[in-house]
Amino acid sequence: MFRDVLEITVEAGRGGDGCISFRREKYIAKGGPDGGDGGDGGSVVLRARGEVDSLSTLSKRVYRAESGQHGMGKGLSGRSGRDLVVEVPRGTRVYDAESGALLADLVEEGQSFVAALGGKGGRGNAHFVTPTRQAPRFAEAGEPGEKRRLRLELMLLADVGLVGYPNAGKSSLLAALTHAQPRIASYPFTTLSPHLGVVERGLERLTLADIPGIIEGAAQGRGLGLEFLRHIARTRVLLYVLDGSEQPLQTLEMLRSELRAYNPALLARPALIALNKTDLLPAEEVKARLDELGQAGLPVLPISALHREGLPELVEALFALAKAAPRPQLEPPQPRPEPQEEIRVVQLEEGVFALEAPQLERQVRRLKGDLMEAAGYLQELFKRHRLEQVLKAHGVRAGDTVRFGEHEFEYIPEVD
Repeated sequence: MFRDVLEITVEAGRGGDGCISFRREKYIAKGGPDGGDGGDGGSVVLRARGEVDSLSTLSKRVYRAESGQHGMGKGLSGRSGRDLVVEVPRGTRVYDAESGALLADLVEEGQSFVAALGGKGGRGNAHFVTPTRQAPRFAEAGEPGEKRRLRLELMLLADVGLVGYPNAGKSSLLAALTHAQPRIASYPFTTLSPHLGVVERGLERLTLADIPGIIEGAAQGRGLGLEFLRHIARTRVLLYVLDGSEQPLQTLEMLRSELRAYNPALLARPALIALNKTDLLPAEEVKARLDELGQAGLPVLPISALHREGLPELVEALFALAKAAPRPQLEPPQPRPEPQEEIRVVQLEEGVFALEAPQLERQVRRLKGDLMEAAGYLQELFKRHRLEQVLKAHGVRAGDTVRFGEHEFEYIPEVD
């Protein structure tokens, strides 16, 4: 079953923990720390593939990458988790389901997007050796991988979008011009999902998309049309397919009204009118219909998809329009924001302050093992983040209480 909108959850792998280990060998009394690093967690990657034509191929709703292995003794690092690659159709736009931000637009073959970044592995205790700390009994835990909910929207990659009411003959026209085999019948809503076909002229190719029939009132939620109109967004040219045996000018006006209600910019696209089913009309009536449609200011070509009349001229006109038309500019994806460390100090009461520093807190939270032995390392960490200057600037004095995440400590200024 064709599906062009889907929500999934992606969860990257957790990084492996660093190891707390000491070298133990016969006749070597103090071998020193040799804890290895944990492996990085695998990421979840979305990759565009032309062979995939629907989001219905994504059978799961949660995609998890492999976690990294923990570090081991003797300096052995854990293996990194494998990335999980999820193949999606070309033309898939990726949104954050919560914020609605556009994260990626996957249009090129093989184009990929890291949807959830794997967590970094923790460092083993061998990394924390200093001249004054020669046997650290602490290490780093691995970081958790990213987890987010995504909304995937497929916008078919086509040069020409076929727009028309049910039974106008769009499916018959697509079948006559290309090798596509859409379902064709004499009742409305035969086409329940978009179909793609390729028109070839020598070495040139033109892709046509048959958009399921719009009906009057589609902008108010009637019928199927607005559900699939997103697929017109990428097309360079619109081809209005009108039933010549009915009232084509009135039909055209209603179609343009529905497009205007959905997105007024669509009416600025290069367009062409194909007056279909002319085989059902006498020649003088066909001429009258053509003259009437001439008022719309768009090129009009009489055709019969059933008898393949007028199709060569239609193909030439479509190639000429598509070649001259620019590719529509869609909203570009938003770049991944760079993490910025912002340290905030808030006074809760007299002599009590709350310290907010997300990146620093994340580093402290990752420490595992004997945290008392890690005091020297924490002091070095606070210096790198210029914590002393920040606390002084906010009026924190000696003896005041500072709350930092799950920890609470008494502030003692460093003595030069």
